Amino acid sequence: MNFLDNSLTNLIFLDNYLWEWILSIILTLVIYLMLVFGKKYAENKLKLFAEKTANSFDDYLLEMLSSTSKIFIFISAINIGANIIHLANEINTILYQIFVLILFWQITKWVVLISNIVFTRYKKKKELSNDMHGVTAINGLTAISKFIIWVIFLMLALDNLGVDITALVAGLGIGGLAIALAAQSILGDLFASLTIMIDKPIAIGDYVVVDNFMGNVKAIGIKSTKLESLTGEEIIISNSDLLNSRLRNYHQSRMKKRRSTMKIGIIYETNFDKLKRVQNILREIVKSNPKTEYIRAIFTNFGDFSLDFELTYNVLSPDYETLTEINHEIRLKIFETFENENLQFAYPTRTIHINKDS
Repeated sequence: MNFLDNSLTNLIFLDNYLWEWILSIILTLVIYLMLVFGKKYAENKLKLFAEKTANSFDDYLLEMLSSTSKIFIFISAINIGANIIHLANEINTILYQIFVLILFWQITKWVVLISNIVFTRYKKKKELSNDMHGVTAINGLTAISKFIIWVIFLMLALDNLGVDITALVAGLGIGGLAIALAAQSILGDLFASLTIMIDKPIAIGDYVVVDNFMGNVKAIGIKSTKLESLTGEEIIISNSDLLNSRLRNYHQSRMKKRRSTMKIGIIYETNFDKLKRVQNILREIVKSNPKTEYIRAIFTNFGDFSLDFELTYNVLSPDYETLTEINHEIRLKIFETFENENLQFAYPTRTIHINKDS
C-alpha cells in the first residue's frame, strides 16, 4: 500500500488521493449541515402548522422529527460522503456495521415514541373517566412494551451484523437460569408488578394502609411502589412486600363511606332523666349533618369515673380529609349541645372520704 508520494499533487493516503479525501470530508459536512438545517426548518414550519390545526397527527409527526438524533444524521452523512472514495473492505464493513447499529437505534427510538403516543392517548382517556386502575395498567404496559421493543430491535440489529441469533438465544436461555437464581427478589418484584396490573388491588391515587405505613399511591413501577404519606415524605415499598402484606385500600371506587366511633364520658352526678336523653341528643346531632349516617349511640359501661357512651356513625365520603373535618364538626356540636343541656363531661377524678372518730 502506497501511503505517501513525493509529489504533493499526487499525495495518496489509504489508496485515495488527498483531494479525494478533502472532497469526501467537504461533502460529508455539507450533507450533515444541510440535513441539520433542513430538520430545523421543517420543525419550525411543522410547529407553526400544528398550532393552526385541531388534529394531533401533525403534533405526533413533529415529535418524531424532533426525536431524530444528530448522531444518526452525522453517520448517514459519513456513509454518503464515503461513496466517492475507495476504502478497504475492512473499513467499509466497520462503517456499515456502525451505520446499521445507529439506524436500528434511531428506528427503535421512533417506535418507542409511537408506542408512548398511543399509550399516552389511552391513558388520558382513562384519567378523564377517572379509571385509575386503567392508568396503572397502561403505565405498566408502557414500561414492558419499551423493554420488548428494545430487545426485538437489538436482535434484528445483531442479525443484520451477522451474529447467530439462534445460538445467542440458546445461550441466553442457559444463562438465564443462573441469572434467575441470582436475582430472585428482582424477578419476584417484576412478577408482583404484573399481578398488580392484572388483579388491580391498588391504583394510582388510592389511599392505602400497608402494615404500619399509609399514604396515597404516587407511582407503581416494575420493582417498587411509591406512597406519599400525609406528612409529605415518600414511602417506597417493593411490589412483592406489598402483595405479601395486609393491605387496606380506602379509595372511593372501593368504599363509599367511612365509619367513625367516639367514646363520651358523663359524670356520675348526672340525674336519670338527663342520662336517658343523651342517646337522643347524640342521634339528633349526627342526623343534623347531611354528610353523615347515624348508626347507634348506646350506654356502654359504668367506668371508674364516668358513665360511658359510644357514638357510631358513617361519614358519606371516602376522603380522609372529609372524615377529619366531619369529626371536628360533630365534636364541636356535642360540646355546644352538652353545655346548653347542662351535661358535664367526665374526667379522671378520685374522691376521698375521711371519717372522723367521735
